[in-house]
Amino acid sequence: MAPVGLGLLGLWTVLYLLLRIVAVVADEFEAVTPRDNMQTANAQGECHLSNLFLHSLADDDGAAKPIDVRPVSGQTQSFEATLDYSMAGFHIQATASPPGACEVSEMSTAAIMLDPGDFTLAEVFVTAKQAQGTSLKSLRYLVNVSRLTGSETELGHVAVSGAYFVPGWKPDEREYTVFLNLEEDLVRFNCIKLDNGQALEMTAELEYAGTHIQARRLQALSEAPAKSNTVGEAQRVASLLMTTLDVGHSRVVQLQVTSADRSRAANYYFTVQRPACSQERRFFDGTSKVCTDICNEGFYGSSATGRCTRCLDPHCAVCVGRNCSLCFDKYELQSGACVLKGTGSGMAAFSQIQSGVTSYAQKHQAMMVILGASLGVIACACAASIFCAHGSVFKRRPRLLQDEDEDELQDFSYREDSYRA
Repeated sequence: MAPVGLGLLGLWTVLYLLLRIVAVVADEFEAVTPRDNMQTANAQGECHLSNLFLHSLADDDGAAKPIDVRPVSGQTQSFEATLDYSMAGFHIQATASPPGACEVSEMSTAAIMLDPGDFTLAEVFVTAKQAQGTSLKSLRYLVNVSRLTGSETELGHVAVSGAYFVPGWKPDEREYTVFLNLEEDLVRFNCIKLDNGQALEMTAELEYAGTHIQARRLQALSEAPAKSNTVGEAQRVASLLMTTLDVGHSRVVQLQVTSADRSRAANYYFTVQRPACSQERRFFDGTSKVCTDICNEGFYGSSATGRCTRCLDPHCAVCVGRNCSLCFDKYELQSGACVLKGTGSGMAAFSQIQSGVTSYAQKHQAMMVILGASLGVIACACAASIFCAHGSVFKRRPRLLQDEDEDELQDFSYREDSYRA
């Protein structure tokens, strides 16, 4: 039994040494994923894919659109990309690092076409070279590229600044409750389309008092898309849509998404709630973004909106609704309005001007009537004279027979023109 045991031990030792050698060789050529599309040579000098770019086919103007490339979670040599419905195909570009020791040995340089809803696997091989130029080993990278069908009505991601969703964001979920922070006056929807060809429209219903906030359970919120540090253009750009909401109110906001091929449309519904101020500080100051019990000069606390509202008179310092009780310096209160000191009431001055215009019209009314009648008589006389002048020109006068005319009649002979049988 002892020789058998020693033989098994020796076999296991040999297998262990072989595995260690394979691991060392594998570590020497371990793949490194492209980061920020500007990955340089690492400290170990290992070969890796440093740049990976995808772009659509050029249009009639020669412009090509960028296509975002995303690494597959848990796989260092796999990536994925999604073409918009309007993109019929794509080109791929890649470089290896370190530049002097590694190169991209195999990659499709021609345009790759895709039908709507189809996908393909693009391969990129990075090869390490010896000093003499002979190849040692190649690393294989895969890029799973798919094209949207054009009928998608889901959004890639939606977030509201200063708020959180219940439930957390999922593209397939259509109804959400949005809890907005107290200091946010604007409801900012940051939307990332699934397809750039989609049409997005927001409709906000009338706000209503109350929030109906119930007990909430802790949950894992959805993660926002990772921000890319890629230099240059990006395929997906966020769209900003905004509406307003008063404190202590709620509002239903509807986002309508129309597919890229315009064949379908679907809606997302968001019930946005904003908490109210406490009873001790029941008015919201929009300038300082805090709740207060006393509003600043020129503002008054509105119980209807729950916020500090500006007085209608810009020169009023203290007011309640439309009624002003105190004016700013250099102004005085007259007939419920703030006017500049020493100028009198503006309404009184306006009344004086109006009465002056009325009295002037009454005094000169007779003269104006006479002047109008005189102008009318003059106009009629001018018209009559013009008519008489034109009538004398167009009237035909009889002409006396002259001597020359008698000679012409005598020379005329009827015989010359008579009919001869």
